[in-house]
Amino acid sequence: MNHIKENNPRVNAICDLKNEEEILKEALLKDEDIKLGKQLGLLHGLPLTIKDAFFVKGLKNSNGDPLLRNYIATEDAELIKRLKNEGAIIIGKTNTALYCIDWQSTNFWNGQTNNPYDLSRVAGGSSGGSAVSVSSGFSPLELGADAGGSIRVPAHFNGICGLRPTENYLSNRGHLKVPNKPQGRRHIVTPGPFAKNIDDLMLMMEVLGNNSKYQLAELPEVNFNNSEWDKKPLKIAYSESINNIEVDKEYLFIFKEFLDKIKKEPHNFNDDHPVYNEKKAYVEYGKIMGFEMGINSPKVPLLSTFMYLFLRLKYRDHLWAKGMALGQRLSNINYGKAIDYKDQFSEIYNTFLTNYDIWITPVCSFEAYKHQRTGKPFIVNGKKIAYTNAIGSFTFTSAFSGHPIVVIPIGKKANGMPVGIQIHSRKWTDKKLLEIAKYLETFTNGFEIPKTITVANNV
Repeated sequence: MNHIKENNPRVNAICDLKNEEEILKEALLKDEDIKLGKQLGLLHGLPLTIKDAFFVKGLKNSNGDPLLRNYIATEDAELIKRLKNEGAIIIGKTNTALYCIDWQSTNFWNGQTNNPYDLSRVAGGSSGGSAVSVSSGFSPLELGADAGGSIRVPAHFNGICGLRPTENYLSNRGHLKVPNKPQGRRHIVTPGPFAKNIDDLMLMMEVLGNNSKYQLAELPEVNFNNSEWDKKPLKIAYSESINNIEVDKEYLFIFKEFLDKIKKEPHNFNDDHPVYNEKKAYVEYGKIMGFEMGINSPKVPLLSTFMYLFLRLKYRDHLWAKGMALGQRLSNINYGKAIDYKDQFSEIYNTFLTNYDIWITPVCSFEAYKHQRTGKPFIVNGKKIAYTNAIGSFTFTSAFSGHPIVVIPIGKKANGMPVGIQIHSRKWTDKKLLEIAKYLETFTNGFEIPKTITVANNV
């Protein structure tokens, strides 16, 4: 607790911390379980923080929505139940972006979350508080969610590992839930874990993805431990960009240097990528997201117009704004057509990924950037790139497919900022993907403690 008290004011990762007496009381009960020889869970006594988008009974849950900023959850989300059942102690919630939509975690009630490697830079988003909590040592493990890079970008920016599992592997019950309204956002949005290394991601997936122990009708009874790598030489595809977006030269140098290390091993490499209509996929992605957000939206006139203007003016992205606005007023049949298109799009990625064990790509155009106004274009290698193109082109359509993607850190730039890679694999090969990622970790220095974080006497 002293560690959090000393360091959180600088990074502002934790936005709602449970009373210290309550935490200690729960910890003492966990100690008593050990003394009594009770059967212990995989996470027994482990203090964890959770993204402010999952119901945790007794803690605030805003979903990044200012109207919900003071709402106290009266129940636990499904994944929180699983964490608690394995002995975890949930000590607090972590900051997120406004409406959980952005790659920087800032809102007017909890403030701005800062990157622990450089406080003048962003944490990523929308699970930025989650990633900073792990990289700052506030929580050894975290739970975030990803629709367009909300796990992958914060992991990349904060030098840690993050997994966006196969879509529908983990339950969305109680995630982004609006009180007294139906569960929205059942497609694309995917919960997933953060950790400092792949072993810990595997531990989290053993707990979160145990769908044979916790039977839910909408989840497949997949045994996480069944899909394993046979340790044979890998078929690896790689791309130096996605959708031909410019990548920072120094980041690309580190990326290529990492690949060169692996190329010394007996693996098969191919510079390759899936081929699809990015603009079409971008709009259809937005339609589904807009429709499923609309389930919980207030029924007011011209809501779709407001949605378009909000996104268009804030993020400077016509296609994204168009898709989301169309989704708000989508008919049932056109929603069905959008889902059909998503299935077809998933087949494109599945066919591509069936030819390889993994596909390695950059996470976005650069490392964590300086705090700036959302929507402001970036300059990369002397070229202006639109705000969402520099990140969303790497993370939107890749999320649309629904395949698993893990991020691991591969090094640091000269400015001390960490950079990572995305490692993709075919649907339902999450365990195999993590095993391969663990192997690839051996070619890196792994997690490195941020320079702004100090270690308190009593952590």
